[in-house]
Amino acid sequence: PLWFRWSVSTSIKTGNPHSFQVRCQIRSELLQVKVISRDTALTARLIRYANSPLYRGVNPVSSIKQAITRIGFQKVKSAVYAVSTHEVFHSPNKAIELRMERLWMHSVKVGSTAATLAKTYTDLDPDTALVAGLVQNVGQIPIITKAADYPELVENSKLLDKLLSKLHGKLGQNLLRLWRFDPAIVAVTRAQQELYSERDDESVDLVDLVQAANILTQEESDQPQTAIDRDRVPAFARLGLPADSVSQSAAMLESSAAVATALF
Repeated sequence: PLWFRWSVSTSIKTGNPHSFQVRCQIRSELLQVKVISRDTALTARLIRYANSPLYRGVNPVSSIKQAITRIGFQKVKSAVYAVSTHEVFHSPNKAIELRMERLWMHSVKVGSTAATLAKTYTDLDPDTALVAGLVQNVGQIPIITKAADYPELVENSKLLDKLLSKLHGKLGQNLLRLWRFDPAIVAVTRAQQELYSERDDESVDLVDLVQAANILTQEESDQPQTAIDRDRVPAFARLGLPADSVSQSAAMLESSAAVATALF
């Protein structure tokens, strides 16, 4: 409805949600070993991440200094961004909180799968792919948050789903541009809308990774949505991922689950 669309648009223009924007502008000094070491939870996550399938070496790392050395200074920044996104997936409304948590869990699975695909099939940075997967549905957050003010939407999940499907892509683009994300990451907000679209550019990009990750994650779900024909999705061919390879898909999901467990 137009009234709801205007309300959501207004909340975005006034700067909501604040915390995610602030977290996405983390200063570089946060990445210094001494500062990270003060946060024991973050330290543990980064050490586990350094020992995950994305970065695992011959010998496991056991200190934050070793973890940063193995992952790389700039890539640690992406990992910190990824961990920080969780705080915005919350709502004081219990019904909305449940939906937020489902969205977060889905985003984690897509992000970790996109990172695993990036490492296995491309030269793209896995950590950038991780962040891209996490923020692909960021446009849903202000819509879900605003829906808490309208009981008729909270009680009508089908109507809310319809609004999310229609509005979240454009809202996500606006938010990521507002927060000065790389255009390559901004582009993933349209990934699901262009699932079957052929593209002229030959190089594999983040949109391909997120599209394939979404499908693989959906197929693993206990409640899969409408079945998607992989043969019709150009992303699989562009990645060189066999459309009918069940064993490869299973291995991919196992690796991505290890990444998700390590970091989140």
